Amino acid sequence: MARVDLEVNGRFYQLNCEDGQEQRLRDMAAYVDGRLRQITGGGKSGTDAQMLVVTALVLADELQEVMAGRGLSAPKLAPSVDEAEAVSAIDAISKRIEEVAARLERA
Repeated sequence: MARVDLEVNGRFYQLNCEDGQEQRLRDMAAYVDGRLRQITGGGKSGTDAQMLVVTALVLADELQEVMAGRGLSAPKLAPSVDEAEAVSAIDAISKRIEEVAARLERA
């Protein structure tokens, strides 16, 4: 098992990966870091966690679009929380994304 040092959004992380996968992991981290900067406008538009969540959601949306374009469907995840709680959480995230997007448009 290899250990890789990564930087995303100015923070450093050490992750384990299979031997030989180090450069792929670095490349993926660089891609996520680049997309995060594009999505957030390169500045602080929330906490690190919020910016990473927004970036993860955008990447997930892009992945689903690619999969749909290839006639594939995204795997269904079994719900692990109450459906009402999930809807409430998604609503809160959606509002936060809209706030971030509005701030980015004003910048």
